[in-house]
Amino acid sequence: MITHVFDTSAILAHYFHEPGAEQVNALLADNAVEVGLPAIALIDLKTRLASSVRDPAEASRAFHLYSEELISAIPVTREIVARAEEILQRADTSLTLLEAIAAATAQSERAVLVHRDANFARLPAGLLAQCALPLET
Repeated sequence: MITHVFDTSAILAHYFHEPGAEQVNALLADNAVEVGLPAIALIDLKTRLASSVRDPAEASRAFHLYSEELISAIPVTREIVARAEEILQRADTSLTLLEAIAAATAQSERAVLVHRDANFARLPAGLLAQCALPLET
């Protein structure tokens, strides 16, 4: 059972040792925690690693580590798409479609959304459980 859904921002914070990396590390090390990522976000993770990591082999290694070993890919179902649409309509913010899908996936899984993105803080209270990583040190 998925307990935490990561937004790409949480994974990148962990990989680049940015603020919140320790929290992500603790979640990944906790045997009681099962981490997931919307499958559609894998392309975002892969392209962001490829554009931010100088060595293509290292970017590929990091992508494989997160996508195959540390985090489960969660299929984006019609239910999740419908929830994402509702979230976009209810949110008084500029959420991207991928952010709405991450939130909808966490909501659907009854899991905690882990992120490092100020857009999620502006979602209506009680919409979903969140773990907001620090934006700065």
